[in-house]
Amino acid sequence: MILGYLCLIVFVGFRFSRGVKTARDFFLAGRSLPWWVIGLSIIGTNIDSNNYVGASGNAYATGLAQANFEWIGAIPAMIIASLIFIPIYWKAGVYSIPEYLGRRYNQSVRLLVALIFTLSGIFVLSIAMYALAITLETYLGWPVVVGVLVSGLVVAAYSISGGLSAVTFTDALQVSIMFCCAIVVAYLGFMEMGGISEFLNRLEAKSPTHLNPYLPANHPDFPWTGVILGLGIVLSPAYWIGSQAILQRTLAAKSQWDASASMMFAAMAKTFVPLLIIFPGILAFVMEAQIENPDMALPWVIKNVLPVGVSGLMFVAIIAALQSTIDSGVNTTALMITRDIRQVLLKQSDDKDDLKLGRALSICILAIAMLAAPFIEHLGGIYIAVQNMLSLFQGPMLALLCLGALTKFVTPQAGLWTLITGVPLSGILLFSGINMLFVAFISFCYALVCLTTLSYWTKPLPLDELHQLTYNWKKEQT
Repeated sequence: MILGYLCLIVFVGFRFSRGVKTARDFFLAGRSLPWWVIGLSIIGTNIDSNNYVGASGNAYATGLAQANFEWIGAIPAMIIASLIFIPIYWKAGVYSIPEYLGRRYNQSVRLLVALIFTLSGIFVLSIAMYALAITLETYLGWPVVVGVLVSGLVVAAYSISGGLSAVTFTDALQVSIMFCCAIVVAYLGFMEMGGISEFLNRLEAKSPTHLNPYLPANHPDFPWTGVILGLGIVLSPAYWIGSQAILQRTLAAKSQWDASASMMFAAMAKTFVPLLIIFPGILAFVMEAQIENPDMALPWVIKNVLPVGVSGLMFVAIIAALQSTIDSGVNTTALMITRDIRQVLLKQSDDKDDLKLGRALSICILAIAMLAAPFIEHLGGIYIAVQNMLSLFQGPMLALLCLGALTKFVTPQAGLWTLITGVPLSGILLFSGINMLFVAFISFCYALVCLTTLSYWTKPLPLDELHQLTYNWKKEQT
């Protein structure tokens, strides 16, 4: 099963490589993708190592409250992105979120955002490599280094040859496998426990707090106040309206309608995602899995609960989820270095050169992530590590996107100084011991005040330049 799956996605990558002639084909699939493919690819990209392995591990440790990151932390913001922000990005005709911010503010903002996204993207890639490697170690006994090497080579084989087209279609295939396997795991897990009622009774007897949808306000990682303020108001909208890996797919749609419909379709599918990633962790907790750290909960369930054949299929689903993170991150990071960082610094761009550079950078980015992956285990739980990293810049980023897209008064200089001061402020707050969710909310509030105040003292862009970059309130009301 595993070998057959790997051969299939490599074949798909080489099949789509025939249509990659330009940088637009490589990075945006020639703007030819239908809504349903993009929607499935969005889910595949979102269910990364952080969500699949990390969230299962966190559900093992904290319980049902982890589902808030899928419901409160996704669906409302996805609907807003579909109805308001995706049409703005599409109308602007940009390749990336940094490019949009560069046009709305200035090229210095574009460069800084691209650098932040690039560094965080390589970090997430390393985590995905590590998550896949520990899954291979738990299930097959492969050393971490071998798992990293194999996963990197397979992703390179199809993503670098086929570009975004290959990535999105393999993501669609991977998500279909994930959902099928999640249903099988849920069924077999309940049967192993003697039914749903018995499963819930055993969970309540073992740890009643695992059934709580919210954790106490004094919880060290996920207090309910932080979930609402930091996750619901800041981290979730910042991710769904500002994540390059997610929105690059919508920018590759064949029409604006397809772009918005894809996100709405993904929001509907997101309702069922906790079945994929939360239940296995709770099941491992109820069955008293003997594991060294919570991140090994999902691999333990595959190895010890599922029968032969089904376990192989589920293992393929994990590989699919983690590979979708890696292939998306590679293509996205290569795009930002090629078009955003290179164009701003060198002030030159050639379509053929961009295609060659994009493929070369993809190889380099993969190599860096593979080298860094073995060191990720020293960070502790991968879910907490990713959320801490996002809290460093999501607050200021959300303020720039919201006020930039929804108003015309914020100025380029205000945007630049908000970003320059907001990110270090987040770092100071985080390293002083403040919970990451509160860090995100405080930095967002600071960025709103800073951006608004400085805009009254600096020069705005001419109104004719903002026509394609901001939400047209009068037109939408009409």
